Amino acid sequence: MMTNNGGVTSDPPAEPASTPAPPWFFAISRRNHDPAHTWSALDATVRLADRYGFTGILAHTGNDTLVDPWFVGQHTLTVSDRLLPLVAVNPVYHHPFAVAQLAASLTYRHRRPIFLNFVAGTSTPDRLALGDHTDHDRRYQRLREHAEIVLRLTGDPAPVTVDGEFYQLRGARLRLPVGPRWRPVPFVAGHSPAARETAQALGATHVGMISPRVPPESAATSPDRSPRVDDRTGVYAGLIVRADDRRAWRVARERYPHDPGLEEAGATALRYTDALWRHEAFRSADDVRAVPGHFWTGPMRSLRADCPYLVGGVDTLAPVLAAELAGGVRAFILDLAPTETDFRWARELLRRATALAAPAGDPGPPPTHGSSGR
Repeated sequence: MMTNNGGVTSDPPAEPASTPAPPWFFAISRRNHDPAHTWSALDATVRLADRYGFTGILAHTGNDTLVDPWFVGQHTLTVSDRLLPLVAVNPVYHHPFAVAQLAASLTYRHRRPIFLNFVAGTSTPDRLALGDHTDHDRRYQRLREHAEIVLRLTGDPAPVTVDGEFYQLRGARLRLPVGPRWRPVPFVAGHSPAARETAQALGATHVGMISPRVPPESAATSPDRSPRVDDRTGVYAGLIVRADDRRAWRVARERYPHDPGLEEAGATALRYTDALWRHEAFRSADDVRAVPGHFWTGPMRSLRADCPYLVGGVDTLAPVLAAELAGGVRAFILDLAPTETDFRWARELLRRATALAAPAGDPGPPPTHGSSGR
């Protein structure tokens, strides 16, 4: 194999590395609609996630995404020797064979597993712009069929024949190496029963927005291990953490000052989505009795973020995340500002939460790897 400068480099090792054991911690490549700053913010997020020991990077997909998620995945694998991309996949944009070939190509080149975040929705105007009139539950039926094909093509060298409602294949197979260690790790995003059923059918991590949950008084020393009200095994949340609540909220208010005009626009935008999580977030914000002090939907309701935020000091938020871990969550997808301070405090929070969630006498796996970015 020749490098760009004419030098010779060896082919990658024969087998990809194994997938790290959960819990997994992903930073988000934020949606940024300013071309002048999109790439620098994305690159900073990748390098900070590597430096502070995150598992990988979530790369969004959608009509409004300036940088294609597969390109973000490639950049992540190139910049870091260990980060793993979590690439968002929506059937409206790619045929399952194309997704399988892209996933297998990245694993072949970098000899690392990748994660795929299968999503069924986008805004109604964006779907209609692409001629997609499929209703909500049928989009999840299509997503299941799509994901099953991707996982079969990448996980088994046998030719794949499918006579489905949405896709038909006759003896399709990849020429790239395939097998169990080449198969991407599947996630399914969504709050609806259809999303839950799809995740269960695929054996996938079921990802949803973090929900308001008040830890009991004893949580500072022993996390809440009561049964969860849902079966999600992955949570998606914004995060602003500092040494104490006062400092965290000061940063939060500076970044996202109250803007009634944007909140009105956010409420209006609800008419153009059938995503249950977004409607639930607006309803929960109206019931202040049900929302703990660390849970903030302001940035999302004003269209400045895609998810609710956790805001507070390490002592406040560590029991919150420890309760999620103790309740069965194995993946955290975190929206962090691309600054050293935000990632440094996030690392400390994840370390504390992981230790707190570990059974008595077991320190638990470290939440960070301690490697530095190149």
